[in-house]
Amino acid sequence: MKEQILSLEPTDDLQSLRDKITRVQAGRLILLWPALTEPINRRLDFALLCRWAAMAGSELILVSADPEVHRLAAQTGIPCYLSLKETALYGLSSHDRDLSGGLSVRQTQARPPAPLRINFSDRHSPAVRMGVFDAAILSLMLLFLLLLPSAKIHAVFPSRAIEVSKPLDSSLCASLSTHLELSSRLETTGFIFVPIAYAKGIVFLTNKSARILNLPTGLRVSSKGSIFLETTEGVILLAGKSQSVAVRAVKPGPSGNLAAGAIDRVEGPLALSIEATNPEPISGGAQAWRSAVAQADLDALRTSLTDQARQEATTGMQNLATAGRTLVEKSMQVQFDPLDAADFPVNTPSDTVGLTLHATATAWECPTDIVRSRAQDALISGLTAGETLSPASVTVRLEENAQGAFDLHASGLAVKIPDPNAMALALRARTPGQAAAIMRSRFGARSVAGLDLWPVWIPVLPLFPYQIEIAAGIG
Repeated sequence: MKEQILSLEPTDDLQSLRDKITRVQAGRLILLWPALTEPINRRLDFALLCRWAAMAGSELILVSADPEVHRLAAQTGIPCYLSLKETALYGLSSHDRDLSGGLSVRQTQARPPAPLRINFSDRHSPAVRMGVFDAAILSLMLLFLLLLPSAKIHAVFPSRAIEVSKPLDSSLCASLSTHLELSSRLETTGFIFVPIAYAKGIVFLTNKSARILNLPTGLRVSSKGSIFLETTEGVILLAGKSQSVAVRAVKPGPSGNLAAGAIDRVEGPLALSIEATNPEPISGGAQAWRSAVAQADLDALRTSLTDQARQEATTGMQNLATAGRTLVEKSMQVQFDPLDAADFPVNTPSDTVGLTLHATATAWECPTDIVRSRAQDALISGLTAGETLSPASVTVRLEENAQGAFDLHASGLAVKIPDPNAMALALRARTPGQAAAIMRSRFGARSVAGLDLWPVWIPVLPLFPYQIEIAAGIG
């Protein structure tokens, strides 16, 4: 098989080496590699060399004395030998290097490359044995560390509730305001007699003057009781003549019903020229019960809208409150427009009544971080020796007092938890039952909620205290 030998120069990079390999015109390419240096020093680089040689139709063989080159070549499946002489021994090269550095041609039968073997009997074997021994020791130590036992004890310690109240500087807080408009309508519950029909009849008019009178519609006539009626049609009245005309009561209801002859005069400037009388009764006026607005309806409507306004004001204030700020309870004020009134007054006939309220709500907000910090400081000042405050139990409430100032009300739980290191030291190498008893008797735990051991099969807690974790709860 035709072969070609290339030598890797210090100035070669992947691009230049690719150009050299792709120009090879031989079935076997022997690459002389002095030592592994940049920029060709990765496993990926070796894989690329092998691919480029295959694309050129050549078998790639490396010759190098560098162990790192041998390692990377073995990982990528490229045959690698220490010298050209060794390649000739395996029949992979027809060249041999003599003592003076010259090349000699030799034909040998091709044999597969021998695997790299480590000979423990050579002069490096003591160091190799020591390395293998150290690796075994390190493996055992690592296994021991991985299996090192650990424990976690969940204990509940007694606590007591503490509360404190103190004034808060109002200059830290800011005012909020919002405007509301609410409308509602409900059915009326009152009843009232309501006129539902007009009284109607016939009136005779007599012209006492010497002229013709053209009487328009709406001429008013009345009775002695001041019940007014008006004509519903126009009429031309000749001098000295009488004529009947239809009339209707001005106001609906039974008050317009009159007996015969009750109408005796004409209203207005024609009273001296015309006489009026009703030969027959005036009838037909009527009334009936109708739904009407009651005072209770207006009160219920205003109360409902007032409560709704306060609820919406509270929600609106919470939405207006910026992040990190707390609303002051009882500081919200809702002012209603005094001119707001229902669309119908009391005793107005109507099936429904409506009301629209306009209101302005104001409230105060204070910075949450400052409020909580001052609350915790106030609670900590009330602790006794050895007690600590549970931050998760702290609740804070701001309230406006009668004088318009702000009061800070805080509550929380105080708990006395012993030193975790002392507890871990006392529990080492104890069984779970013994550990629970010690936690209750010596360290005052109310209960031991659980004990987690790892690995689960170990019968006692770890020997080292730092492997024991105390998870303290509050009860």
